[in-house]
Amino acid sequence: MTVGLGIVGLASYYSHYYANQAAAAGDVEVVALVPGERTDEQLAKVGRPSASEFATEYDCTIHDDLDGLVADEAVDAAVVSSLSTRRADDAVTVLESGRPVLTGKPAAATAEGADRIAAAAERADVPAVTTTPHRFDEAVQSVHERIADGVIGDVLRAKTAVYHAKPGREGIKYGDGHAPEQVGTTYTMGFYTTDALLWMVDDTPERVSGELANTNTPYQEHPDLGSATVRFEDGAIGTMTITMANDHGPRYGWDVEVVGTDGMLRSHHTGHEGILWSGENRRTAEVFGRTLDPVLDKTFRAFLDSVVDEAGPHAVAPSGDSVGDAIALCTAWENAAESGGVATYDR
Repeated sequence: MTVGLGIVGLASYYSHYYANQAAAAGDVEVVALVPGERTDEQLAKVGRPSASEFATEYDCTIHDDLDGLVADEAVDAAVVSSLSTRRADDAVTVLESGRPVLTGKPAAATAEGADRIAAAAERADVPAVTTTPHRFDEAVQSVHERIADGVIGDVLRAKTAVYHAKPGREGIKYGDGHAPEQVGTTYTMGFYTTDALLWMVDDTPERVSGELANTNTPYQEHPDLGSATVRFEDGAIGTMTITMANDHGPRYGWDVEVVGTDGMLRSHHTGHEGILWSGENRRTAEVFGRTLDPVLDKTFRAFLDSVVDEAGPHAVAPSGDSVGDAIALCTAWENAAESGGVATYDR
């Protein structure tokens, strides 16, 4: 089976990246495009191709809107990376036509939007997959597997962190996530940390305290740094950090550290290496996951496999409800920072 892939929105990095993956895969081809709301001039400022350039490169049909794409019988599934504030609406429209969806991250601007995506996927009984590269990182996966196996006992504390080079000045007004009217760093980068934390700590957050600030990118209206503390119902403590304020570290990466009653796990080197400390007197140290994983390639492959297998809405983790949970934690972080105090996790 060759999957006919539609692309929705050109302002996102993921639209072109996943289109390239499709061109190289052999069992999928880009057949349709909805360019979205950005003009060709604005797309050029973000470093993205124009609609005509994209259509020429992938030999696909350009549709003016989603109605055209969902009426196109050549489309079997879609990558939805439209502007973050309309992404949920677009994903729901595609899902309601019976096509599986792979969204950029975050999948929606609000937890309610993510819940609508999940509900539409349930009704259509097709996959709704969110771009979550940290979940495909070998070392981070290994940390979670060891927690689930009880290797470090009960989780007491977990720390998640994301680093990314600062957003480019030239196209900051026109991107899918960092433009003034879009969701910004708390959600585009914060989603990595919130989803990873909820993945590592299998419990419900109780309250959140946090800070967000713009310290080194005054040309954008969103934060470039953040830190938060999460208290879980069982007493575990989680901490999260976002750094998107300079270009002097790795281009991107995510790390986790989990302390349990019987051991400690940590990934580092931007997530691609892991270490387990356990045993009496901390004499046992196991290193795992040293390779630099092609995490986005794995994300796309998992989505394609779910389409070909006609898998259900929960084929690729995180589930739709979990995506909403992570976005809700981003919102609690934002609320805590704005209030200068503590926010309640509202789910």
